[in-house]
Amino acid sequence: MKIVVAQISEDEGLRIHNIYPKGEPALTGDGAHLIGNCEVNIQATRAENKVQLVGSISALVEFECDRCLTRLELPVEESFDLLYVPPLGSEEEHELDEKDLSLGFYQDGVIDLDDIAREQIELALPMARLCSDDCRGLCTVCGANLNLGGCSCKSEPVDDRWAALKELKSKLN
Repeated sequence: MKIVVAQISEDEGLRIHNIYPKGEPALTGDGAHLIGNCEVNIQATRAENKVQLVGSISALVEFECDRCLTRLELPVEESFDLLYVPPLGSEEEHELDEKDLSLGFYQDGVIDLDDIAREQIELALPMARLCSDDCRGLCTVCGANLNLGGCSCKSEPVDDRWAALKELKSKLN
């Protein structure tokens, strides 16, 4: 969905309520995807070419635990307050200062709501996606989920730096 900046009244603003179809907007990478509908509520206000978007997003995200690959669902309920301006002017490169880092930029008088929704959901997801803080993961030998119980594999720590000495010891015995 696109927000046309010129359609945002400077006096009244623009109220946007959008419910995406199931699984949209598609998330980028990391195997996470939306299940169910994603709902976005935004109040857009404009002062000349500056647009402020204050809103909230609600979605349900499914992904795998990074350690044991168990499927997890995480509800996302986030609020945001974003400021958008047109590009900084000339095509030549220039260094951004600290106040520029909190800005978003729109092109051709249009702000893409799908990009905002995707960004807010991905920012809400944890960096380490774990089913629990004490997740034991998978056995490195047989692949068994160690959270469901032990496995019969012998887990001897192997350090390749000692391999030559181990081989020498076996020759001496």
